[in-house]
Amino acid sequence: MPVPIVVTTSDSYLPALRPYAWLVEKYWPNPAKFYIVGFAEPDFPLPERFKFVSVGKQEDYPLEKWTDALLDFLSDFNKELFILMLEDYWVTRPVNTEAIELAKRYMESRPNVLKFDLTADRLHAHGVKLEYDTAGWLDVILSDPDSPYHMSLMAGMWRKELFTRVVRRGWNPWDVELEGTNVLKGMRDMDVVGSKQWPIKHTLAFRSGDASKLLLNEIKQEDMYSLKRLGYLAHWGVR
Repeated sequence: MPVPIVVTTSDSYLPALRPYAWLVEKYWPNPAKFYIVGFAEPDFPLPERFKFVSVGKQEDYPLEKWTDALLDFLSDFNKELFILMLEDYWVTRPVNTEAIELAKRYMESRPNVLKFDLTADRLHAHGVKLEYDTAGWLDVILSDPDSPYHMSLMAGMWRKELFTRVVRRGWNPWDVELEGTNVLKGMRDMDVVGSKQWPIKHTLAFRSGDASKLLLNEIKQEDMYSLKRLGYLAHWGVR
C-alpha cells in the first residue's frame, strides 16, 4: 500500500488546497491517500482520494500550537510511516512514486530512521555523508545531526513513533525545524536520510508563511495557464 500523505492547513490557507490538489492530481497519479489536517472544512470539493480531517476549532490551535494539532491527529492515526507536507507545497513535476516505494522499504527495514527526505534539502546540507547506502537504485545519503535544519519540514517520509518523540507541543512549524533540530542532536539513536535523487519536487508558494507573497516562478507556464483559467489563484489577485 502507498504511504499516506498528511497535509496540514489552516482556515486562512484553505484556498491553497485548490492549486495543491490540482497539481497533485496531474503529477501524483497513484492510489496514495491524502489526509488534509485542518479546522473548518473547505467550501469547495476535494479529489476523491483526499480526506479532510478537522481536529477542532482554529482558535484552539493558534500558530504557536501548530504541533498540537498535528500531534492530536497523529495520536489516532494508525499508520507508522507517513509523508508530511504543507498546503503550499505545490508539486512542479511528476512525482517519482517508484522512488517513494524504495524509500518506504528502506525505512521499514531500518527502524532507527526518523525521516527520509524526499526533496534535495538534505543533499545540499552541511556535512552530509553522500556515499552512505543504497535503496534499490536510490543513492541514500546521511544527514549530519549537527547540520542546520536537520528537522527540516520539506516534504519527507516520517516514522510516527520517532517523530512524536522529538516534536514537542507548543511549537510552530519553524520551531520544529529549529528547536526540533536541537532536540534531535541529543538523540543519536535515530537517523535522517535522503537521496541524491529528487522523488518530489515542489515549490514553496508562501515564503515565511506569508500568503501575501505568492511565489509562482517555479510552476510551469502551462500549469499557470490552467490554474488561472480555473480561478484557483484568484484569491491572491492572480488572474
